[in-house]
Amino acid sequence: MTTADTLASLHRREEDIPESYRVGPPSVQREYLIDGELRIWRGPMQDVRSSIFLKTEGGPEAKLLGSYPLLTGDEAMAALDAAVRAYDNGTGLWPAMPLEQRIAHMERFTHLMVAHKTEAVNMLMWEIGKSHRDAETEFDRTVEYIRDTIDALKDLDRNSARFTIEKGIIGQIRRAP
Repeated sequence: MTTADTLASLHRREEDIPESYRVGPPSVQREYLIDGELRIWRGPMQDVRSSIFLKTEGGPEAKLLGSYPLLTGDEAMAALDAAVRAYDNGTGLWPAMPLEQRIAHMERFTHLMVAHKTEAVNMLMWEIGKSHRDAETEFDRTVEYIRDTIDALKDLDRNSARFTIEKGIIGQIRRAP
């Protein structure tokens, strides 16, 4: 057996991969978000292929995972301008939103993210070649980091609600834009 034959024998057909580790059909992401609005991209797209090759009739082939818009500098500048407007020197909707509401949004995001753990873990496996255990660990670590950050923010808010005495001056530290 030649080296080429040996290497070719390492590839598996997609149907030989356990169902729980497979990814669905390619995800074609034509939408992009600017200024709170999902826009449809009609221009060129970039394919995203797995680092894992599958055995096909035509020989080994990288699994197509999906595609995303190849946006231009115009869209990048529009996104930057929208971000600057949204921040509005610290007085925009998100930075000025009460802490409890921001935390509620992040907790909802985290809840929705956890609901899609299986798909995210499988995508990490297929896209960057992580083992199932490593992909799960990365996902769990990310969720834990988000939750720890929320807890730290709650602690910071509780501490900032207290009065501080410094050199005979009583004060309270609060956020300002």
